[in-house]
Amino acid sequence: QVLSGLAQYLPIEAVRGARVVVLCNLGAKKLGGVESQGMVLCAKNDSGLCFVAPPAGAQPGARVNFEGYPGEPEPNPKRIQKKKAWETCMTELAVNADGVACYKGVPFALPEGNCTATVKGAPIS
Repeated sequence: QVLSGLAQYLPIEAVRGARVVVLCNLGAKKLGGVESQGMVLCAKNDSGLCFVAPPAGAQPGARVNFEGYPGEPEPNPKRIQKKKAWETCMTELAVNADGVACYKGVPFALPEGNCTATVKGAPIS
């Protein structure tokens, strides 16, 4: 189960059933007393907020890859927290001018294509 604090930004109709990219190895957190097992990635700037979305045809649960950054996901959320991995890499996540979600300029990639967002030129969090 994944929860988000997006109620103030998006109507439930835009959220329910949306195809989204989720960061899922940060460790569970409670939101409003309910445990969430992941974090929905969004792009936000002065022009708005939107989900980072997988390409059409991508399978739920598919792993996003970044060319030039091989490796396996860290299975231990406590190690991620200890290393401050999220805080370190989140500053390098952004949507480029073409609407492609990137890490250090490298697209979030799946076999079906790149992940995108409608809010362009925005940081991802």
